[in-house]
Amino acid sequence: MAGLRLDEQAACDVLLVRAIESEDAAAGVLTRDDRQYATSVALNLTRLGETADRRQTAEFLAQRARLALERLVGRYPMLQRAGSLTRWPQFLDWALPLGALVIGLATNAIEGDQLNILAFPLLGMLAWNLTVYAWLLFSWVRRQTGGGKGTGAPAIINWMLRPASAHLAGHPTLERGVMRFGRDWANVATPLTRSRLSRTLHLSAATFAVGIVAGMFARARYTAEYTAGWAGTWTGAEAEIAALLRVVLGPASALTGISLPTVERLRELRGTGENAGDWLILWMVTAAAFVIVPRLFLALGSLLRSAQLKRRLEIPHDFYVRRVLRDAVGRPRTVRVVPYSFDLAAQSRDKLNRLLVDALGEKTTIETEPSIAYGEEDEWIEGQAGKLADADQLIVLFNLASTPEAENHGALVDRLRQQLNREAELMVLIDDSSFMHKLRGQASAPRRLEERLQAWRVVLAPAEIDPIRVSLDSTQDAQVARALEQALLRSTTPR
Repeated sequence: MAGLRLDEQAACDVLLVRAIESEDAAAGVLTRDDRQYATSVALNLTRLGETADRRQTAEFLAQRARLALERLVGRYPMLQRAGSLTRWPQFLDWALPLGALVIGLATNAIEGDQLNILAFPLLGMLAWNLTVYAWLLFSWVRRQTGGGKGTGAPAIINWMLRPASAHLAGHPTLERGVMRFGRDWANVATPLTRSRLSRTLHLSAATFAVGIVAGMFARARYTAEYTAGWAGTWTGAEAEIAALLRVVLGPASALTGISLPTVERLRELRGTGENAGDWLILWMVTAAAFVIVPRLFLALGSLLRSAQLKRRLEIPHDFYVRRVLRDAVGRPRTVRVVPYSFDLAAQSRDKLNRLLVDALGEKTTIETEPSIAYGEEDEWIEGQAGKLADADQLIVLFNLASTPEAENHGALVDRLRQQLNREAELMVLIDDSSFMHKLRGQASAPRRLEERLQAWRVVLAPAEIDPIRVSLDSTQDAQVARALEQALLRSTTPR
């Protein structure tokens, strides 16, 4: 489903608080008092109700995150730096274009007092820009066809966040939260960062071309006799050079009316020279038509897009957001638990209900359905079609002792994912109680446990589900509930 739109600063705050809360299941860093304070004050500021639209929801989350960070930064000042490290370095906006301009000016010193009409800075500039235009077109086509979505941004953001995470090494929860924030921020802000980088690079390419042309005119202005000619080992290739010049300078010649040299004239110019005035005009028009003007238009397009994205970054409307909203406005939530191919004992059912309520909140209602019989998956789904379409959250409970089968377990989960509405959550819990009982006392128990869990992951991978392991015979309810809460927060991503 569509996400929530926030400005850049608000999105950064929300994702940082989200990451810390997700890693701080025990509420040891951002305490429950902190969370309740931020929620209640944000509710008063935004007057969020049960029928809030997306704009009101986004405003509430932004206010809540700001208030929560005020308390967190007061205790952990390094968090302020963690948020700033992910932002675009604004000095690049002027440093790169200025550096490109200087380099463009400097390239003219290579040619001395004569303009070489076949100079590498000129031809190389055109070749490079045409290559870039071809790549931009290719990338655009790939994006339109669903390809080219990969990015190295998460790795870059994590590298940028290392200084901040190093100072939080004494607080593992915060350190994990900051690194998670880096990954989340990279996913959300990559389009904005890409637009800003494109804007700066396009502007730099334009200033580089301006520097080359300006350097040529500066030499013409301050050189007693500025001539144009060519030199090299292309003896006898005057016809090929004339053809090249018609391709490169032909449009400028057509616009200005300045004729291009014939083969005989090129032969005369080799090793000598003529007044460079016409050549300066031809190269200036060519650079403007093929480099400066297109690059400025591309920079303007990237500027407008980055300005739009800065005001409307999209963050996921995921499990975390809905959980915060439920706790804030008291929206009830019903979770359906469906065991598959095993009977859930009353004691285990009660235990699972307690764990889910502890993990999801007191307002959650748990409905445990009768077990789906092995081989009757299709009949069950057909009979439950209406309920599945209206489901808020569905949890399928498997027994780890069962051998996972793609044609049964995997197919069931895949079909359920297709039947649920796009706002519903589908999760898979695997109870390890009976399996661990069988392995009790065996030296190979850890290895066999991991092998069985891996087999379940492989079977459920086509449905993009990561199973959550629970122990319904454990006596440590609080610890299991915290682990389940953290697993639920980590496992759910927007589709």
